Amino acid sequence: MRFLVTPHSLRLTPCGILKNAQKDLLEAKDLDDLKRVFKKWRNIGWKNICKLWLGESTPEQLKGESE
Repeated sequence: MRFLVTPHSLRLTPCGILKNAQKDLLEAKDLDDLKRVFKKWRNIGWKNICKLWLGESTPEQLKGESE
């Protein structure tokens, strides 16, 4: 049996997941890109997505890893 490694099969830390979401949000160029990113990352919560997108919080702040 072969095991295929996909981006979704790799385990990321919660902070790593939030950093990836923030990167995708900041790279969105138009409304369609933004919709795609919101759908992709909706599992982290709408409130967290909005805080990352608007620059109100960093991934570290959301996970309580910063001072």
